[in-house]
Amino acid sequence: MSALDDNLAKLAGYLQRFQTAGIANRIGGEDRPGAAGTFDSISPVDKSVICQVAKGSAADIDRAARAAADAFVSWRDLPAQERRAILIRIADGIEARAEEIALCECSDTGPALTFLSKAALRGAENSRSFADPLVQARDGQHLQSPSLTNVTTRVPTPPAGVITPWNTPFMPSSS
Repeated sequence: MSALDDNLAKLAGYLQRFQTAGIANRIGGEDRPGAAGTFDSISPVDKSVICQVAKGSAADIDRAARAAADAFVSWRDLPAQERRAILIRIADGIEARAEEIALCECSDTGPALTFLSKAALRGAENSRSFADPLVQARDGQHLQSPSLTNVTTRVPTPPAGVITPWNTPFMPSSS
């Protein structure tokens, strides 16, 4: 079996659950249909329909922003070490599924697998980059850097609806 055939077989297995159930909006810890219905995710590789994806609306973004604002209080009040541990578990999960992420992203967006394999791992690095200085940042200390000046602020950034780039949607969304 060639590397391509092997990757296509793996991809078919990874995509099976999406083809069966589609992809919903994840809001407040629950999968929800898109208020605007669904759309077909079409693979640029072979023009096949990958699956149905929830089509979000302004109402979905508002619902997600409210859920994020509601969750913020309990996140903020978690001890810094616990928040750090959660971000590290997310990074570990991304690394454990890096091949799946890369193959699915390759089918969904079209860039080369070698590029997306690195992008998936970069998503894990993003989570770790927030986790590692978390304890010091929680205490309001300056974060040391040999070439930058970093200042911690205790004013949280509010939730935002974001449209990720088409060619690497996973990497920014994992930040």
